[in-house]
Amino acid sequence: MKLVLVHWIDIIGDDHNPWSSLEQAKDMKPEPISTIGKVVEDNDEFMVVASSWNDQGGLLGNLNCIPKGVVQSVVEVDVETEGGPVDFGEKI
Repeated sequence: MKLVLVHWIDIIGDDHNPWSSLEQAKDMKPEPISTIGKVVEDNDEFMVVASSWNDQGGLLGNLNCIPKGVVQSVVEVDVETEGGPVDFGEKI
């Protein structure tokens, strides 16, 4: 499994207020999100990224299934395994 940084756009909902004005509704915008983790599944429709895993590879956690239509970019993360520097492609 390769390690990636995924930039994607998420929906925003407002369930805190029972009623909103038209202006408040028009001000809503999708939220840019960044997820880093290992790619578990990658196909034409979606990708699944696990942000936590055990060393044996049998357990995965913090899973995100991201539709390809909302993905802005995917950057492969370069990690040195001997405790060296980590290059995330850009600052987080």
